[in-house]
Amino acid sequence: MDVKQSWGFISISIGIVSLVWASISLSGMVGQEHVLLEMGSYIHASSTDFSNTNYAEKVMAAERHKNFVVLLSGLVMALLGSIMIKGRFNKF
Repeated sequence: MDVKQSWGFISISIGIVSLVWASISLSGMVGQEHVLLEMGSYIHASSTDFSNTNYAEKVMAAERHKNFVVLLSGLVMALLGSIMIKGRFNKF
């Protein structure tokens, strides 16, 4: 196995781990967004002067952006790895 193919396998492995990590994180954020929406409506309904009502929404947006970056980088790593090992399995 040459260096290019071994780096291809490493790249595919890292890409798949990144894809799994990001998909689990993004699916967990669905429940967190639901809780934040419920809490936001409760804070607005209680008519209190809560100065940081948008703080939780900003944090969730930043986390969502970070998870999308991990998802896209995993996709790119898996794609580059598959390009690097192209033709490896045609020898069999």
